Amino acid sequence: MAIKLLNKLLITCSLVLFISHFSKAQNSSISGKILDQTGEPVLGVTVKVPGSTYGTTTDDKGYYKLMLPAGNYTIEYSYLGYTNIAVKVNLNSNQNLTLNQTMREDSKALDEAVAIGYATKQKRDLTGSQVSLKGKEINDMPAQSFEAGIQGKASGVQLIMGSGLAGSGTLIRVRGVASLSAGGDPLYVVDGIPITQDYFLNGNGGAFNNNPLATINPEDIEDIQILKDAAATSIYGSRGSNGVVLITTKRASKKGLSFDFNTRLSVSLPTIVPQMLNAAEFIQLYQEAHENDGNTGMAILPNGISREDGLKNNTNWVDETVGIGFKQLYSLGMSYRKKKFGVYGNYTWNENESFIKGSKYRRSSGRINADYKLSKTLTFMLSSSLSRGTNYRVDAGWSGGYGAAISTALPIYPIYDSTGYSQINPNPNRYRDLRDWRTYENRSINNLKAIFTPNKKLTVTGSLSYDYMKLTQDLFEPKELINSTHSGFGGYFTLKVHNYNYNVVANYELKNNIIHKVNVMVGTEYQKSKRTGDLYTVNNVTGPEREIGLDMIKSISDTTDNSYFKFPVQYDAFNSYFARIDYTYKKKYIAQLTARTDGSSKFGPNNRYGFFPAVSAAWILSDEPLFKKYKSISFLKLRAGIGVTGNAQFASNQWLQLYTVPGTGGVYNNTPIVNPLNAGNPDLKWENSKVLDVSLEFALYKSRISGEISYYNKKTEDVLTTLTVPPSTGFTEYYANVGTISNKGIEFQIKSTMVQRGNFAWTTDFNIARNYNKILSLGIYSQDALGGGTNDTRVVVGKPVGTNYLVRFDHINDEGRPVYLDKDGNQTLTWNNADRVEVGSVLPKAFGGLTNDFRYKNWSLSILLVYKIGGNIYNSSEKRQNGIVTDWNMTTSIFDRWQQPGDDARYPRLTKETSTYGLPPDPYQNNTTLWLYDGTYYRVRNIGLGYNLPKKWFKNKINSARVTVSGTNLFTFSKFKESDPEIARDFENAADRNMSSNITYLTAPQEKTYNLSINLTF
Repeated sequence: MAIKLLNKLLITCSLVLFISHFSKAQNSSISGKILDQTGEPVLGVTVKVPGSTYGTTTDDKGYYKLMLPAGNYTIEYSYLGYTNIAVKVNLNSNQNLTLNQTMREDSKALDEAVAIGYATKQKRDLTGSQVSLKGKEINDMPAQSFEAGIQGKASGVQLIMGSGLAGSGTLIRVRGVASLSAGGDPLYVVDGIPITQDYFLNGNGGAFNNNPLATINPEDIEDIQILKDAAATSIYGSRGSNGVVLITTKRASKKGLSFDFNTRLSVSLPTIVPQMLNAAEFIQLYQEAHENDGNTGMAILPNGISREDGLKNNTNWVDETVGIGFKQLYSLGMSYRKKKFGVYGNYTWNENESFIKGSKYRRSSGRINADYKLSKTLTFMLSSSLSRGTNYRVDAGWSGGYGAAISTALPIYPIYDSTGYSQINPNPNRYRDLRDWRTYENRSINNLKAIFTPNKKLTVTGSLSYDYMKLTQDLFEPKELINSTHSGFGGYFTLKVHNYNYNVVANYELKNNIIHKVNVMVGTEYQKSKRTGDLYTVNNVTGPEREIGLDMIKSISDTTDNSYFKFPVQYDAFNSYFARIDYTYKKKYIAQLTARTDGSSKFGPNNRYGFFPAVSAAWILSDEPLFKKYKSISFLKLRAGIGVTGNAQFASNQWLQLYTVPGTGGVYNNTPIVNPLNAGNPDLKWENSKVLDVSLEFALYKSRISGEISYYNKKTEDVLTTLTVPPSTGFTEYYANVGTISNKGIEFQIKSTMVQRGNFAWTTDFNIARNYNKILSLGIYSQDALGGGTNDTRVVVGKPVGTNYLVRFDHINDEGRPVYLDKDGNQTLTWNNADRVEVGSVLPKAFGGLTNDFRYKNWSLSILLVYKIGGNIYNSSEKRQNGIVTDWNMTTSIFDRWQQPGDDARYPRLTKETSTYGLPPDPYQNNTTLWLYDGTYYRVRNIGLGYNLPKKWFKNKINSARVTVSGTNLFTFSKFKESDPEIARDFENAADRNMSSNITYLTAPQEKTYNLSINLTF
């Protein structure tokens, strides 16, 4: 007891001595009052000594008091929406120093110049709808491609991530879907260059469409501007209908030499995989279907596998195709500026291995951006990048691999037999391990710009750009795989795209004073694209092209049973003239007039040129005397715009009657003949959209809260559509301008500083968008004349683009049979193609994101939630997995099936006879609402915890060091349990990409990643 009392006494004395010493050490203070420009006190101003633990905040009357020991200090005052203040003081012992401050609103955010079409403009003066994202905002997590970082951060911009397959692309829609058979993706412009962005360069090969954006290095990006309405996009005229994404790459900014080094290591897993039947379960249910159909005895299993062998094999094909993927990134950037010269360089190596075994995408990229001021009037700027992307491909989806693992690769099949790999197909391991399949994409985007400024009013800019893309596919299948007597089969495909762009733009400032500001821009642009390609298919090769050489493949292709095909050279060209007038009156009334004329070789001489004008205006209400008295309003702007934009994203030469290359169309009477390939349409013309936008921007309470609410109405006419024609014409379809589509919507985005006290800050960014999409007209044509999407999505007047068109499933009767509804709503046991009706839409009702950022001293925590409300998922895989029992495996969901009268089950009774379900002989026709699901989901897209290491650890040799641990797609909440609810699959064409975005068919799920990042600047 005495010892315990002694310990307590010693502790108490120590605390008293420490507190006494600490109080004596901090016997001086700095205090004062913080006011704004109107004389009002400012609550929550952070007052601190940078690099120390000394800090406090102002109270509701603006007062603060900071206790400090004697010494020399820099006192920093900071508050969101105000310019920081830094004051140096010399504080003596026992001194109580009074420091009052007046904080001024920080207009930097509004005065910041952002990229618009062919120029820059202050945010305050924008009259169009535009979203700005910094490079660090889109590069805070690993992704297949840079555009994935946009998801959930820009209102009105729906981004659907590609599957977990390495190198897969994303699907972006800006303010809805406005096209049917033409492209629906926005135009991408990198440093002023409209780049090549064809998603079907390598066709539909079964391992996912080509992603033309994958070779763009996210580490190079300074910022992204997303232009959404006609006021913003009409300067790009014929290509602005689906929005424009302007990408500006990094340049040297600060004087001197500096370096940035970033590295990231990650592991990836699938977010979810279907639970498939094991061998015993499959055999049991296969036998049950056999007996349900009135058969006796033991059912003969697929491929003649015995029950004993099947149970012994018990192969888990999902485990065989899915594993853990490893990712690594290393990036070194350099910036140097001195007087007239500046240069930025970067080299990045990134290896992205998928959780799907064998699938990997590797990107190596370098960039040099330089500028030199030759004289007071002339400056040259160079932007140049070179990248190489290597996609190690495996079968997926309908072609096999993971797709086979959840369909036709049955658990009763073995992986190996006495000869090696089992010859029973499909065997995903056999194809993955024996086939050598890679695609290479070499990409170089270059721009040389000369800026001539003879005086303060006139600036003339000339630009020369070259975007080069070479896509190569190298395929080798050895004799062990194809069971041939020769060495093996080789397929070598190469496609080269040369994209040239020239433009000259002149900006002239007519007037710039307190009352009037007038700026006029005129320009002309010419863009030409050349596409060439070669295809070799050869037998008796001993390896892929990279090993045996192209000369060897060429020599072999001249022999029997081998072939060489040279694709016809394809040219596309745009010739454009554009102008823009900006007028500002008293800095608060702003007007803009834009016009562009485009000519394109994609259209015939009857409609070669299109005209795309837009007019917009903005009124800065907060500068009016009426609003000055409302001190809670920091900024308020009303803007509106109306204009016309176009779309020319479709296959070339569709207006022209095309014929086969001589020698490839067959022979008649010993004479080579040519055959017509398509039905030409010389009257083909622009798809155009008339767009109205009205928006209100606001900032409240010293900009602690800011945001924007917008309404838009986009009506797209002369929609580019493929029409089905009678077979008697010799063709199946042709392009025409048919139909009208409406997109109306509301967007809302709000940013707020929830807490800013001392060393702690909490900010939020929330956005939501609601789009109403409707097909208004198909002209003189019926919906049957228009091509739909795959898996029964249809073009229906009065309904959204991508309407599910299915037979309605009603219930399961007492015999376990599915009961359908006919077109009139009457119950029937027969599935009839004529009874299909519009029952759902692939398009969501609303979507958006919520970001929460927390900062405390050197720590930061960021959480991004993305969500989609409404829209349907059609699980086209399930109609074979859990429908008629065939050569497909089933999921464990089939346990909830009808087995006896009285069962309340999800699925009908098992059967191998399509007639039991009232179906035609082909079980693939089983398209009903039984496979239709609510597509709503909420996903924790990213969680990142970072720590800024103190500079003193590095003795000032490193400017900053940051370590971050993060996770992507950690949690998903959805009613759709069969697979991942976020779906962008292997599309067949542009129409499929528009109308079937939420259809899943053996689609690999998204990936879940765990990441460690280190960022250094020195």
